[in-house]
Amino acid sequence: AVKRKGRYRNARQLDFHIWGWLVMVVRLSSSPSTSSGSAKRLPASGNTALAASALIQAALGLEFVLSGLNKFADPAFIVDFRAYVTASPGAHRGLFAPLVQQLVLPHIGIAAQMTRFTELGLGLVLLAGAIEIARRRLGGSLGKLHGYEAAVALLSALAGAAAAGISFSIFMVNGGVFPTITPGRAFTSAIPVELLMVPLGIAIAWLETGRFLVLRAASRRS
Repeated sequence: AVKRKGRYRNARQLDFHIWGWLVMVVRLSSSPSTSSGSAKRLPASGNTALAASALIQAALGLEFVLSGLNKFADPAFIVDFRAYVTASPGAHRGLFAPLVQQLVLPHIGIAAQMTRFTELGLGLVLLAGAIEIARRRLGGSLGKLHGYEAAVALLSALAGAAAAGISFSIFMVNGGVFPTITPGRAFTSAIPVELLMVPLGIAIAWLETGRFLVLRAASRRS
């Protein structure tokens, strides 16, 4: 009996040491590796998801930049804008119809100018934010932290939310027909582009808000 108790006690001690080593390994593997006297290669907000998000954000930003520039390149844009809004189904029925009838159509010139300036501005902000995310993925002096990054991340978050709102508004003005299984759309996009950009804008706003909080905390510690 004494021998069995001794073997049981030794087994429990062995299990305790094994679990202790496992906990230590997990802690070491989850902690960021730093070299003494040198900064981390990646910022605190950096990971693979951020690097991939820079490509998505750049694509959405480029879409808005080109859309805004196309409107500036149209010499009869205000006339075309009036014709587009007047012929849109959502201008006469639906959720946005009262807004279009009471605010947009009576001030069509102002609405047209705001549309192209807003789209161009949002696109430039989204591109700037994407460039910053990509830059921080680099090592050395190119990827170091700057004081302006928190402001860029906040502006990018607001731009992402605004892009989602504008895209949803255009979708609703165009009729607001949500995607269904339709044989006639077998060779076209199943989801309207404007509706597809809504979750992308929301995701960018969510991501950039997280970056803003991390970068603001880092700037306060430094």
